[in-house]
This record gives sequence, C-alpha cells and structure tokens, in this order.
Amino acid sequence: MLYTAFLFVIFFVAFRFVPKLQLNGMNRWMMPAAYALKVAVGFYFLYIYTAVYGNGSLSADAGAFMEESAILNNVFFTSPSDYFQLLTGLGDQSSLVAKYLSETSHWDSGAQAIISDNRNVMRVNSVIHFVSNGNTAIHILFMCALSLFGLKQLFLGLKKHVQLSDPLLFLLLLLFPSVLFWTSSILKEPLMLIGIGLFVRGILGKELPLKKWSFIILGALFLLAFKPYVLFCLIPAILFYAIYSILPKFNVFLASASLLLLVSAPAFLFPNQRQKVVHLLSRKQYDFKNVGKGGLHAESDSCFYFFQPEQIADLTIEGDSVSISTEMDAMILMHGSIDAPKKVHLVPNGEKWFIYFINDHSDGFIETTMINDSFMQLIINIPEALVNSLFRPLPFDPGSWLKYPAMLETLALFAFVIFAFVKRKKLSSKEKGVLWSIAIFIICLSLIIGWVTPVLGAIVRYRVPTYIALLMIGLIIYEPKKARYE
Repeated sequence: MLYTAFLFVIFFVAFRFVPKLQLNGMNRWMMPAAYALKVAVGFYFLYIYTAVYGNGSLSADAGAFMEESAILNNVFFTSPSDYFQLLTGLGDQSSLVAKYLSETSHWDSGAQAIISDNRNVMRVNSVIHFVSNGNTAIHILFMCALSLFGLKQLFLGLKKHVQLSDPLLFLLLLLFPSVLFWTSSILKEPLMLIGIGLFVRGILGKELPLKKWSFIILGALFLLAFKPYVLFCLIPAILFYAIYSILPKFNVFLASASLLLLVSAPAFLFPNQRQKVVHLLSRKQYDFKNVGKGGLHAESDSCFYFFQPEQIADLTIEGDSVSISTEMDAMILMHGSIDAPKKVHLVPNGEKWFIYFINDHSDGFIETTMINDSFMQLIINIPEALVNSLFRPLPFDPGSWLKYPAMLETLALFAFVIFAFVKRKKLSSKEKGVLWSIAIFIICLSLIIGWVTPVLGAIVRYRVPTYIALLMIGLIIYEPKKARYE
C-alpha cells in the first residue's frame, strides 16, 4: 500500500512540476488533478472487473493480461535473452512460445489476427511487472499516466480548431465518460489513446512539417500495435481527404463517389480476396457469438471442441479438465485457423481435454444476423450494424445496471452534436473536408464493430474511438454565442 502511494505521489508531482508534462497557459494543477481523477476511475475499473464481474478475482481480458504478462515477465529470470526476444518479437518465436508461454491463451491469435495487439499489451504489462511485483494497482498508475499523455496530444491537436476555452476543452475531453473509464484501465485503450492523440495532433495541429509527420507516424504505429482495426478504418478517411483536396471547388459528392469506387472496385474485381475478408468477419462474429452465449472450449492436441451452454451439464468437469460420459455432438475449431467450424460426433473413450475457455451467458448478449460467409448478407446487415454500434444499449436491451450510464452518454453525445450543428460556425473548405473524413472513419469503424460484436459491453468498449470522433465533430463545428456575435 505504501509503495503504491509512493509511486502515485511520484507521478502526481511529475505532472505538477515537469514542464514537458504541463499544459501551457493553464493552471499547473490541471494535469496532476486529471491524473488523480484517472487513477480513481482506474481503481473503480478494478472494482467492476473484480467484484461485479469477477466474483473476487480480476476477470475477463484484464485478468488474462495481468496473469499472462506475469508469465512473460518470469521468462526474464530464466533467460534474459529469451525474454528480450519475446518482448521485441524478433526472430523465430515458435520454440520460445512452446517453451515458456504454453499456459497462455491470449498470446497467439492465430490466423484471425494480422497483428496480435494482445501480445503487445502483454509486453507492456510485462515491463511494468518489474516494478509492480504483480500489484494491479501499480499497473493502473502507469496506464493512467500513459493515457493522460495521449489525452494531452488530442487536446493540443484540437485546440486551434475549437472555439471553447482551453480549460473547458480539456475538461470535456477528460470527463467524457467512456473515454475516462476505458482509458484508465489495464486494457488496450490507454495505449490506443496515445495513438489517437498523436495522430490527431499530427493531422490537425499547427506544427512544422517534420514534427507533424513524426506525430502522424508515431500515432499510426501505436494504433497498429494496439488497435490495428482503428488504423485500418482511418485509411478510407485519409483517401477521402486526399481526393477532396485535389478536386476543383472541394466537391464533397465527387470525392465520396470516387472513394466509393476505389473501395468497391477491388471487391468486385477480386472476388477471392473479397470472400476471404467476408469469411474473416463471419468467423469473428461466430466466435464472438459463442463467447456471448456462453459455452465451453476444450483443447485437444490438434483442435478445440466447442460445447454449447446447454451441453455443459452433461460434461464431466474435474478441475481444469473435461471429458464426456455420453455420446454427443460438438463443433471442431482448428488451432490458429479461420476455417469454418465443423460438426463432430464424439463417443466416450476416457480421454480428457484441457478447459481452454468456459463462460456463462453474457448479460449483454444480443441477437445479431449471422453473416454466414455471404457478401450480400454483409451488405444487408449494414443498417443493423450501424444501429448496434452507434446507439445501443437501448432501454429494452438486456444487461446489468451498467447499461444505463452508457445510454445516458449516448443520449448526451448525440444531443450535443445536434446542438452544435444548430449553432454551427461558418466552415472553411478545409474544415468541411476534415469533418467529412471524420464521418467516414465513424461509419467504417461502426460497421466493423456492429458486424461482428453481439455483446453490448464489448460494443461500448470498442466504440470509444467512434465516440471520440463524434465528440470532435461537435467541438469543431460549434460556435459559442459570444464568438458568433463578436
């Protein structure tokens, strides 16, 4: 406890007295007060994931990241060279993973991931373990400091484009509920916020070209490492702005049509590649639905057997192993593969399998229309995906009491955007291009989240960048009454 308090004071004092951590022109207590608030929310995050969801122990991804990053950290005390190879990702990792990380479940995402952001979060937390000795509160202290740095970059990128006072702008960014909660955790969001902040500062900030490009590249690298699909959704937005900027009279319609052609043409010209993308989304949706509905994944030597929730009562569970005592059907999922699951009929033979994952039915599970490897169904699902991602949870949706703060946040955010539109300032052509680009990013990210995610709690977490982008639109277009009549 004393050690945690000591580290908190170190960070607090640093945000108060280190000039590089300050916000120029603002009260010097703003940053340390913001840090203290984030830490308090971070401890609340631990309470939610321990007492509410975890029955006394840290649960879900937060618990997995802590446990498995500790396993990675322990590699250092066996072989520092092996640890640094795993930390950097250099060289052949397969033998080291088999030797040290066979007990982990989040290290290898298989063929479904282009870049394993889980690994990178575990790497960061494994470094913090050198000073935390497994104390989760200390990980919160470090993650809150990192995310506050990211929030500062976002503020610096926006301040020249917003007509609110600097303190008010910073407080709006800091106190935005979902951003405050999720970026004060030990998940990917604190590190993602650094990427978003640096990227926005590079794009919108008034910096010299070399500095702007440094921020853009660093921001893109952070997003690639910790939320690659967010970076992927930025690509259409950047393409739109590039097209918009070179068109005569900055024609929004022509820029949108050109972007649509650029995006859709490859989908029709290269059907095999298109089908691979559709299948990847289908598989993500299928796996997420299994997690949301609950069930058991049993690991054998060559595959996983997935048992439906209603089948669990007929399984024989002993510790961390499971076996069957009667004939039953299951689904086969191959290790690290995105191949479609296949049904298999199992006969009792005394074999026991390791319980890789077991979960109850999620309180926030919602039924979504399955894609089933159909490109046409993917297109048909667009309205459903946008509604689920942008507006849910709704009052009649399932879920615990935690859905109500999310509902209020959504209502307040869209009310502010509508209000800002009514009170909008006169926009330059460049500002219009920026706003349309942000809107395209929102649509792309909302589609990806809505297509594959049938759990409301996960939707609320994953859409944090979407809500940041919506808030940015409102802040940029809003003109306070005082400014309008000056």
